[in-house]
Amino acid sequence: MYGRGIGRYRGTPYSTQYIWTDHTDYRHAKGMWMDMTDLVYNNPALKTSKIEAERNLYGKPLVQYDASNIKQMFTNGSLDTIRHWFGWPHYKVFINSTNALANDPYWTPPRGTNTDWYVFRLAETYLLRAEAYYWKGNLELAMSDINAVRARANAQLYTDASKINIGTILDERARELYWEEPRKTELTRIAYIFALTGKSAYNGKSYTMAAFSDNNFFYDRIMEKNDFYKNQVPTLQGVKYRIAPYHVLWPIPASAQRFNTGGHINQNKGYSGYESNVPALDKIE
Repeated sequence: MYGRGIGRYRGTPYSTQYIWTDHTDYRHAKGMWMDMTDLVYNNPALKTSKIEAERNLYGKPLVQYDASNIKQMFTNGSLDTIRHWFGWPHYKVFINSTNALANDPYWTPPRGTNTDWYVFRLAETYLLRAEAYYWKGNLELAMSDINAVRARANAQLYTDASKINIGTILDERARELYWEEPRKTELTRIAYIFALTGKSAYNGKSYTMAAFSDNNFFYDRIMEKNDFYKNQVPTLQGVKYRIAPYHVLWPIPASAQRFNTGGHINQNKGYSGYESNVPALDKIE
């Protein structure tokens, strides 16, 4: 899925547009970040098209779609702009086709190749420590660690520690760790800490473990930032993006429940099998 750019995974407007208000940030600078209009039409068939307008497109930048030209742009009949039109951090995902073979049509145009993948980075360590400082209430040190990452990226530094919150850290993680962090896992982890500690979030809400699957920061953050879920955007097939608070946890696999013959593994709330849950044992004699 990640091997070559066929658009099966894409960022949301939050991660590709909304968090990039600082135009000095190298991570979103021209050439480092690519928008669709930075590409050019390169289908060789355009050069010999019988339609003059198509011949004139070859080698020109892609035209931004709007209501008047969208059908002409997506000539394959698909109007799924969610899949076909979005920006990306080119500096992170571009890998030159060093294994391209001469006269091999599979490698024309180049399709990229394999490379190493980050597991740990110093920037993530700073952001993890910034989060730890946030939970402890030391916003000055949290801001200092966030600024260490922003300074390297030539982004404007934060100066008011009172405005630092978990949203500030999540925004910076989205900028710095795009396609590196498992975002769902991180949001679930943070939601769990909010529920465990009872600490108020920037949205003014507090959460509890007793109602974790009914009311949690994971769901509230996604509904705040993710346009697809917030607006229930329909796909080309008519399926709408939807999410519920209980999706903070994935379901327990039925296979794991079946193979546990010596006891009963409860299902997470919201999923089939939850109605058969039994009270957990306090202790084993």
